[in-house]
Amino acid sequence: AEEYNNIIPAIGLHPWSIRETNPKEELRRIREIVNKYDIKVLGEIGLDRKFTPETYNTQLEVFRELLKLAREYSLKVNLHAVGAWREVYNELLAYDIDSAVFHWYTGPLNLLDEIVSQGYFISINPAIKVQEKHRVILEYVKLDYVLTESDGPYEYRGLKLTPKMISNMIDIISSIKGIPVSDVKSKVFENFNRFIR
Repeated sequence: AEEYNNIIPAIGLHPWSIRETNPKEELRRIREIVNKYDIKVLGEIGLDRKFTPETYNTQLEVFRELLKLAREYSLKVNLHAVGAWREVYNELLAYDIDSAVFHWYTGPLNLLDEIVSQGYFISINPAIKVQEKHRVILEYVKLDYVLTESDGPYEYRGLKLTPKMISNMIDIISSIKGIPVSDVKSKVFENFNRFIR
């Protein structure tokens, strides 16, 4: 990141990784890295009740420690919240987090209204090609609160998500929103700059 000004470093402890690590040691290392380097974003961090419910209590402890760190250093957060959308949102409010993006948002529409009312963002990824709920979310939300991501490399329903798919995803967003591709690109870039400010 020091060599390339278009790379914005992020660090985090994904909820799925909690069972494979020593969370206290990982938190210590994350704090050390944040102290030493120009980290802008914590993520992916958050909670997952769907895929790793057995570690939920530890996830919550880790998430709260990371939100304290985000608050202390004015870091943005990139959130994983599968099956725990409301809990993650409530924790953001409790820790007074200014800048957040809900990664691959597929939560309730009424909560989405609350999320954007706080100025938080959601991200759309290439899974929109095969996941109807992702499409419904995009149809519903104003483009002012949308960021794009690849979430790759990752495989979902036979679709290999990679950064190369971003261009096709922009075309899909353009089609769903009924606006030119150039306008989608401009708006997403503007949104990213608002997120990272």
